[in-house]
Amino acid sequence: MYPQTMNQNRNSVNPYLMQRVMTASPEQLISYVYDIAISSCAKENRLKSIKAVQELINALNFDYKEQSLTFYRIYRYILDQINKNKFSEAHKLLTEIKKTWADAMQVE
Repeated sequence: MYPQTMNQNRNSVNPYLMQRVMTASPEQLISYVYDIAISSCAKENRLKSIKAVQELINALNFDYKEQSLTFYRIYRYILDQINKNKFSEAHKLLTEIKKTWADAMQVE
């Protein structure tokens, strides 16, 4: 029964969305993760919000130590806000960061 459930999930994936993700640039992928984090905070979905912010942490490039540590601290603060059910604060911060990041990276 489990393999059948996996096939159902795989078959239910939107092919347009799959194509969009598979052809996205690294910058676009980060933008998508921000979108997921923002919408998850808006819906007060703790688990999905935490997973999205954790993906942002995982994407940090520590070759640029100063910038990465700054973002790491901000993301940790956002995770703390989510864990305290302060979704509006996390949503606000993520929205501001995403806008600034998207402008800098020239992505939608």
